[in-house]
Amino acid sequence: MAHGLLILKLGGSLLESGRLTAVLDIVAKRKRPVIVVPGGGKFADQIRQSQAQTGFDDASAHRLALFAMHQMANVICTRSPHFAPAATKEEFGLAGVNGLVPVWLPSTMAGADETIPKSWDMTSDSLAAWLAAETGAKDVALVKTCAIYPQASLESLAQAAIVDPLFQTYVERAGLTWSVIGDGDDARLTRLVQPSNEPN
Repeated sequence: MAHGLLILKLGGSLLESGRLTAVLDIVAKRKRPVIVVPGGGKFADQIRQSQAQTGFDDASAHRLALFAMHQMANVICTRSPHFAPAATKEEFGLAGVNGLVPVWLPSTMAGADETIPKSWDMTSDSLAAWLAAETGAKDVALVKTCAIYPQASLESLAQAAIVDPLFQTYVERAGLTWSVIGDGDDARLTRLVQPSNEPN
Protein backbone atom coordinates (compact mmCIF):
# COMPACT_ATOMS: atom_id res chain seq x y z
CA MET A 1 0.00 0.00 0.00
CA ALA A 2 1.14 3.56 -0.67
CA HIS A 3 1.81 5.89 2.22
CA GLY A 4 0.91 9.51 1.70
CA LEU A 5 2.40 12.75 2.89
CA LEU A 6 3.27 13.02 6.59
CA ILE A 7 3.50 16.36 8.38
CA LEU A 8 6.09 15.83 11.12
CA LYS A 9 6.57 18.43 13.84
CA LEU A 10 9.92 18.18 15.60
CA GLY A 11 9.85 19.84 18.99
CA GLY A 12 12.44 22.50 19.64
CA SER A 13 13.29 20.74 22.88
CA LEU A 14 14.94 17.97 20.83
CA LEU A 15 17.86 20.33 20.37
CA GLU A 16 18.37 20.93 24.10
CA SER A 17 17.90 17.24 24.90
CA GLY A 18 20.63 16.18 22.48
CA ARG A 19 18.18 13.95 20.59
CA LEU A 20 17.82 16.05 17.45
CA THR A 21 20.59 14.46 15.39
CA ALA A 22 19.31 10.91 16.01
CA VAL A 23 15.78 11.93 15.03
CA LEU A 24 17.01 13.63 11.86
CA ASP A 25 18.94 10.50 10.91
CA ILE A 26 15.71 8.49 11.12
CA VAL A 27 13.70 11.00 9.11
CA ALA A 28 16.40 11.27 6.43
CA LYS A 29 15.83 7.57 5.66
CA ARG A 30 12.11 8.16 5.04
CA LYS A 31 10.16 5.86 2.72
CA ARG A 32 7.26 8.28 2.31
CA PRO A 33 6.95 12.03 1.64
CA VAL A 34 7.59 14.08 4.79
CA ILE A 35 7.42 17.81 5.53
CA VAL A 36 9.08 18.79 8.79
CA VAL A 37 7.52 21.51 10.93
CA PRO A 38 10.11 22.91 13.36
CA GLY A 39 9.15 23.83 16.88
CA GLY A 40 10.22 27.16 18.29
CA GLY A 41 12.11 25.69 21.24
CA LYS A 42 14.34 28.02 23.19
CA PHE A 43 13.89 30.70 20.52
CA ALA A 44 10.14 30.85 21.27
CA ASP A 45 10.84 30.72 25.02
CA GLN A 46 12.87 33.91 24.66
CA ILE A 47 9.88 35.60 23.03
CA ARG A 48 7.59 34.51 25.86
CA GLN A 49 10.03 35.94 28.38
CA SER A 50 10.40 39.19 26.48
CA GLN A 51 6.64 39.56 26.21
CA ALA A 52 6.25 39.00 29.95
CA GLN A 53 8.90 41.62 30.64
CA THR A 54 7.87 44.29 28.14
CA GLY A 55 4.17 43.62 27.53
CA PHE A 56 3.97 43.65 23.72
CA ASP A 57 0.74 42.21 22.35
CA ASP A 58 -0.06 38.63 21.35
CA ALA A 59 -0.22 39.45 17.64
CA SER A 60 3.37 40.66 17.78
CA ALA A 61 4.39 37.63 19.81
CA HIS A 62 2.75 35.37 17.23
CA ARG A 63 4.71 36.92 14.37
CA LEU A 64 7.94 36.65 16.31
CA ALA A 65 7.18 33.02 17.22
CA LEU A 66 6.86 32.18 13.52
CA PHE A 67 10.37 33.49 13.03
CA ALA A 68 11.51 31.48 16.05
CA MET A 69 10.43 28.44 14.04
CA HIS A 70 12.55 29.76 11.15
CA GLN A 71 15.57 29.79 13.46
CA MET A 72 14.94 26.19 14.44
CA ALA A 73 14.49 25.27 10.76
CA ASN A 74 17.92 26.71 10.05
CA VAL A 75 19.40 24.65 12.89
CA ILE A 76 17.86 21.49 11.43
CA CYS A 77 19.15 22.21 7.94
CA THR A 78 22.60 22.97 9.31
CA ARG A 79 22.66 19.70 11.22
CA SER A 80 21.91 17.48 8.23
CA PRO A 81 22.47 17.81 4.47
CA HIS A 82 19.26 15.84 3.82
CA PHE A 83 16.99 18.76 4.78
CA ALA A 84 16.19 22.05 3.03
CA PRO A 85 14.22 25.12 4.18
CA ALA A 86 10.97 25.62 2.29
CA ALA A 87 8.33 28.34 2.64
CA THR A 88 5.70 27.41 0.03
CA LYS A 89 4.07 24.42 -1.63
CA GLU A 90 6.25 25.00 -4.68
CA GLU A 91 9.38 24.89 -2.53
CA PHE A 92 8.14 21.70 -0.82
CA GLY A 93 7.93 20.11 -4.25
CA LEU A 94 11.33 21.40 -5.32
CA ALA A 95 12.97 19.98 -2.21
CA GLY A 96 11.35 16.62 -2.90
CA VAL A 97 12.52 16.61 -6.51
CA ASN A 98 16.05 17.19 -5.21
CA GLY A 99 15.73 14.27 -2.79
CA LEU A 100 15.60 16.50 0.29
CA VAL A 101 13.17 16.73 3.18
CA PRO A 102 11.53 20.19 3.25
CA VAL A 103 11.60 22.01 6.57
CA TRP A 104 8.78 24.52 6.73
CA LEU A 105 9.40 28.25 7.14
CA PRO A 106 5.90 29.23 8.27
CA SER A 107 5.73 33.01 8.02
CA THR A 108 4.71 33.17 4.33
CA MET A 109 1.82 30.70 4.40
CA ALA A 110 0.68 31.01 8.01
CA GLY A 111 1.24 34.76 8.04
CA ALA A 112 -1.20 35.15 5.16
CA ASP A 113 -4.07 33.33 6.92
CA GLU A 114 -6.00 35.79 9.07
CA THR A 115 -8.08 32.95 10.58
CA ILE A 116 -5.09 31.59 12.51
CA PRO A 117 -5.38 32.67 16.17
CA LYS A 118 -2.57 34.98 17.18
CA SER A 119 -2.03 33.61 20.66
CA TRP A 120 0.13 31.13 22.53
CA ASP A 121 -2.71 28.60 22.22
CA MET A 122 -1.63 28.27 18.57
CA THR A 123 1.86 26.80 18.66
CA SER A 124 3.82 24.77 16.12
CA ASP A 125 1.68 21.76 17.17
CA SER A 126 -1.49 23.28 15.73
CA LEU A 127 0.41 24.86 12.86
CA ALA A 128 1.48 21.34 11.84
CA ALA A 129 -2.16 20.26 11.73
CA TRP A 130 -3.05 23.45 9.84
CA LEU A 131 -0.31 22.69 7.30
CA ALA A 132 -1.63 19.16 6.87
CA ALA A 133 -5.00 20.59 5.86
CA GLU A 134 -3.34 23.08 3.50
CA THR A 135 -1.25 20.41 1.74
CA GLY A 136 -3.89 17.67 1.69
CA ALA A 137 -1.90 15.44 4.03
CA LYS A 138 -3.92 13.03 6.13
CA ASP A 139 -1.27 12.23 8.74
CA VAL A 140 0.31 14.52 11.33
CA ALA A 141 2.80 13.54 14.01
CA LEU A 142 4.47 15.46 16.82
CA VAL A 143 7.84 14.40 18.25
CA LYS A 144 8.29 15.46 21.89
CA THR A 145 10.98 14.96 24.52
CA CYS A 146 8.62 14.00 27.36
CA ALA A 147 7.28 10.53 28.09
CA ILE A 148 4.02 9.79 26.26
CA TYR A 149 1.49 7.15 27.24
CA PRO A 150 0.76 5.42 23.88
CA GLN A 151 -3.01 5.26 24.44
CA ALA A 152 -3.32 8.87 25.63
CA SER A 153 -6.20 10.83 24.12
CA LEU A 154 -5.79 14.24 22.54
CA GLU A 155 -7.88 15.71 25.33
CA SER A 156 -5.61 14.27 28.03
CA LEU A 157 -2.49 15.37 26.17
CA ALA A 158 -3.85 18.92 25.98
CA GLN A 159 -4.78 18.87 29.68
CA ALA A 160 -1.22 17.82 30.48
CA ALA A 161 0.10 20.67 28.26
CA ILE A 162 1.92 18.13 26.08
CA VAL A 163 0.09 19.44 23.00
CA ASP A 164 -1.28 22.94 22.63
CA PRO A 165 -4.94 23.75 23.38
CA LEU A 166 -5.96 24.07 19.72
CA PHE A 167 -4.29 20.95 18.30
CA GLN A 168 -7.34 18.72 18.78
CA THR A 169 -9.58 21.27 17.05
CA TYR A 170 -7.36 21.44 13.97
CA VAL A 171 -6.89 17.66 13.84
CA GLU A 172 -10.61 16.99 14.03
CA ARG A 173 -11.51 19.77 11.59
CA ALA A 174 -9.19 18.27 8.94
CA GLY A 175 -9.99 14.62 9.78
CA LEU A 176 -6.33 13.83 10.41
CA THR A 177 -4.72 10.68 11.69
CA TRP A 178 -2.40 11.83 14.48
CA SER A 179 0.52 10.54 16.53
CA VAL A 180 2.43 12.01 19.46
CA ILE A 181 5.82 10.35 19.83
CA GLY A 182 7.59 10.64 23.16
CA ASP A 183 11.08 10.53 24.54
CA GLY A 184 13.22 7.69 23.24
CA ASP A 185 10.46 6.14 21.12
CA ASP A 186 12.67 5.98 18.04
CA ALA A 187 11.20 2.63 16.97
CA ARG A 188 7.74 4.17 16.65
CA LEU A 189 9.11 7.14 14.72
CA THR A 190 10.96 4.76 12.40
CA ARG A 191 7.77 2.80 11.68
CA LEU A 192 5.97 6.05 10.91
CA VAL A 193 8.48 7.51 8.44
CA GLN A 194 9.78 4.21 7.07
CA PRO A 195 6.55 2.19 6.83
CA SER A 196 6.46 -1.34 5.53
CA ASN A 197 4.69 -1.81 2.22
CA GLU A 198 3.03 -4.94 3.55
CA PRO A 199 -0.74 -4.68 4.14
CA ASN A 200 -1.86 -4.42 7.77
